[in-house]
Amino acid sequence: MRSLQDEIRQTQRELSCPVCGRSFDLRDIRVRSYLGNNSVELSVVCSRGHSPIILLVPINLKEVAKAGPITEKELKTIHKKIDNVEESINELLKEKNDRKKD
Repeated sequence: MRSLQDEIRQTQRELSCPVCGRSFDLRDIRVRSYLGNNSVELSVVCSRGHSPIILLVPINLKEVAKAGPITEKELKTIHKKIDNVEESINELLKEKNDRKKD
């Protein structure tokens, strides 16, 4: 059984931008939604600004479901991390966009 990551990597290897022919990087692929237990919807956007591609990929999500529910401990941990962030959301997004340009 393949994992969701394997399916995303396979999609990345098989796709290219229909406008410029550029191969996609893994960072160009986003999970949009899970549809039932047998498929996932992916959005792929060319970093050159071409129109996004929406894909419906049939997969077995059994391995993904093994992660289980989020525990109270995990929630507390993430809240602590968020509380320690000093930048505003706008500053964080700007930093992320600046790193993409490099």
